[in-house]
Amino acid sequence: MALPSCRSSRKAIEIQEYSEQQHSVTAPVKQGVNTLERRFEAMTEAYQPWTDLTVPVKVSVAKPKNISLSGTMTMVYGKALSISMKMLFIEAASLYADNDSVIIVSKPMGVYYAESIGRFTAATGLGLSDLQSMMLGQAFVPGKGTARKSDASDFNFTANTAIDVPGIAAWTISPRKMPPSVEWYYTALAPADESVTTPPQIFAVDIEAGTNTVECTFAQSEMSEAGVIAAKMQLVGKVKKRDIDLTVAMTPSRATWNSGARVSRPSIPRGARKVSTEQVLKLLNNM
Repeated sequence: MALPSCRSSRKAIEIQEYSEQQHSVTAPVKQGVNTLERRFEAMTEAYQPWTDLTVPVKVSVAKPKNISLSGTMTMVYGKALSISMKMLFIEAASLYADNDSVIIVSKPMGVYYAESIGRFTAATGLGLSDLQSMMLGQAFVPGKGTARKSDASDFNFTANTAIDVPGIAAWTISPRKMPPSVEWYYTALAPADESVTTPPQIFAVDIEAGTNTVECTFAQSEMSEAGVIAAKMQLVGKVKKRDIDLTVAMTPSRATWNSGARVSRPSIPRGARKVSTEQVLKLLNNM
């Protein structure tokens, strides 16, 4: 399960950033974490339950087309997620997901995308709570949401010797159960010095589903009301034979947690044209 040697140098740079953050993000961590399972327990103990979040985000797309949008993300844990993105103060697109559907609407372009989230879950084994945890850079149990200390038995743990950065210990966390057509795993990092109180953190999630491959990396660790989170997430990969590269960066200092926020399904404009996944990627490429 070691990471392939062809990974880009971007990983080495961001792992170094994690090393530099070791003393800036602290949380209670048991001393003597001398096994991979114990490191997993220390990592998940740094997570805190949360109900809802509203936070400014910046979405930067490098592929298939260079686009930068700012907006607001609202999540109600286990129930709904929405991202409203603006360009020149005009809503360019809104993304919505709940336990039933995924909907993307672009009023300026007069198009919308709608798909059952069940199709996504059947293909990947992931549900809405899992995606919400991923947005925060936190580990999750497939189909159950944010991982807790008691969930260690749901995973296999393997030392990762492919990452060689001074002061950093790396290991691979892979779920014991997943659909036969999907393979994915976490790369996790921890201070090699067990006296350092920085909790272990998820650095990346690598997913392969058929010909679709995505690597999601996390950076800019922050302490929040949900415990340790990553303020920046980058997805790089290939979907429907098209290259994708996008980054979602939150502004945790302006986040509002557990305020009773609600998420409404977006309205689809009259006359809007429904598009497929392939057409969404083509539209992005033509923008």
